[in-house]
Amino acid sequence: MTDSNDFLKFLINENIYLIDEKGEAEAQAVDPKDTTSYSDDSQEAQANEPEPVLEKPIPSNDILIIFDNPSEPELAVGDKEYLDKILGAIGKSIAIVDFLNVAVTNPEINGYKQVIAFTPNHKLPIAVSTMQYAATTMDGIEIIVADSLINISGSTDLRKKLWGVLQQVFKS
Repeated sequence: MTDSNDFLKFLINENIYLIDEKGEAEAQAVDPKDTTSYSDDSQEAQANEPEPVLEKPIPSNDILIIFDNPSEPELAVGDKEYLDKILGAIGKSIAIVDFLNVAVTNPEINGYKQVIAFTPNHKLPIAVSTMQYAATTMDGIEIIVADSLINISGSTDLRKKLWGVLQQVFKS
């Protein structure tokens, strides 16, 4: 619906009756040529209510995996399988991590203990000059920035770098 009834005079030549929420017709007829804006009382009441404050979601896991996939909101199946192998090497699994696609939303990392960004386009509030494959701590959160999983899987050097920093951060 629009706030203006100006268009009604071109479409309707009969009286229009407003019906309240209970379904009872009011005796008030609306003249199609009348340009007065009519509104629903419930809409006015809703407009006067304060907006609810949305709380940030509480992380369900300690580890956040950040990735960049503009073609899909989810991590690609092959990347997920490879990531499960990586996490398995440090005693973790994809079942106990949260995922966030920076192509879809900006990251919110508060509440996590560790964050692993498998993209240089991580959008995290850390210096761009942060070295990849080096653990960085920000507000008590350990952050690792690495290359994409596809690049890591294709390079022995990158796998070694990732393994070294994962051992530092996830030492048992």
